Amino acid sequence: MDFISSKNLFYLSKNVLTLMNSNIMEHGTRTAYIFWKMLQQRGGLEKFEMAELSMLATLHDIGAYRTDDVDNMLFFEMKEYMPHSIYGYLFLKYLSPMEEQSRMLMYHHLDYSQIERLNFPFKEETAMLALAEKIDIYRKTLGDRFDASVIEKHVGGRYDKKACDHYRSAEEYYNISGKLSDGSYVMELDSLMKYLIFTNEEKRSYMEMMMYCIGLKYQQKVIDSVTTLCTCEELAERFYLDEKEAEKLYYAAVIHDIGMLAIPSDIVEAERKLSEDEMAKMRTHVDIAEGVLRDVLDEDIIMIASAHHERLDGSGYPKGLKEFEMTISQQILQVADMITGLINDRPYKPALKKEAVIAILQQEVSKHKLSKQIVETVIVKYDEIIKKVKTESEKILTLQNRLISQYEQVKVKFAG
Repeated sequence: MDFISSKNLFYLSKNVLTLMNSNIMEHGTRTAYIFWKMLQQRGGLEKFEMAELSMLATLHDIGAYRTDDVDNMLFFEMKEYMPHSIYGYLFLKYLSPMEEQSRMLMYHHLDYSQIERLNFPFKEETAMLALAEKIDIYRKTLGDRFDASVIEKHVGGRYDKKACDHYRSAEEYYNISGKLSDGSYVMELDSLMKYLIFTNEEKRSYMEMMMYCIGLKYQQKVIDSVTTLCTCEELAERFYLDEKEAEKLYYAAVIHDIGMLAIPSDIVEAERKLSEDEMAKMRTHVDIAEGVLRDVLDEDIIMIASAHHERLDGSGYPKGLKEFEMTISQQILQVADMITGLINDRPYKPALKKEAVIAILQQEVSKHKLSKQIVETVIVKYDEIIKKVKTESEKILTLQNRLISQYEQVKVKFAG
């Protein structure tokens, strides 16, 4: 079942990361364009291979959303030691289908004199990515004063001669600077992405990577999303949803809270009750997510995801839908999302015990806010469902802890 095209996964990744910081994504997109044109000039790759490597290039600074001051991008890009390169490498290694190419991110800030001593399959491409990124930085800082001589004086030490030759040839043939200046590079790079070819398994992995991106800003929100996802999967099985509908619910649960990336941290992580204005801001995450997903994901999935705060009596948001307007999948996600908010810790309150969770769910049913049938199923199978949910959440916590541990280890190694 094809609910999202390979090309649209590229758009989705750009949309999601733009929510956190548009400057870094714009830098990534420009770098990817320069990198692609260098690859094209070098030759030897199929179009789908260039598309995959160029998609990776747009994400080359993904670790910066977690480790650096993203508002000072130009400053940290010019430093010698780059913690975000290490975190980005580990993030893609463990949480994406890009494990094989992920080492390019860890090495893309090294001088060529260091890169050439490495032993891994994408060494030449890493040197090209390193140069492409620096060209974009030089262009942004020097403006019209930039020319190839700025990089050529560092050939052999900081930059690879072959990469510099590819850039000079590509500049002459494709007019890279002109395309970057007039903005036409965006549509040109988009046209390359139609050659992306991902299996259904890879698509699921990329979609889950979008969920993990929430953790770049809010780690607890990843656990929340995993909890909601697992609860939805358990309930989908118990309500005998057909394979297609269960798949839609899965995707909706994965990305339902992606709009949280645009909400300020002092609201999301507030250790107190939110003011009316803050709550109004918090509620915009649903509309924000819908905007990010529009035109890139199946409409049914968007409708399920955007209804997770709706209630049967019409008191929910953002549309005030009523029971007769909602599908079983939407109602399952609503119950799952509320369970997540009750059984997981919050900045302003600890997780609740079973008895308290059930009492609140029953109260919501009595007010005709949540589905009686779904809540009764949860209550009957509560221990079984929560056990599986906790098991999956523990797996993610273990993975996150391993990532952080290895990040600290590699950081010390590079610093030394």
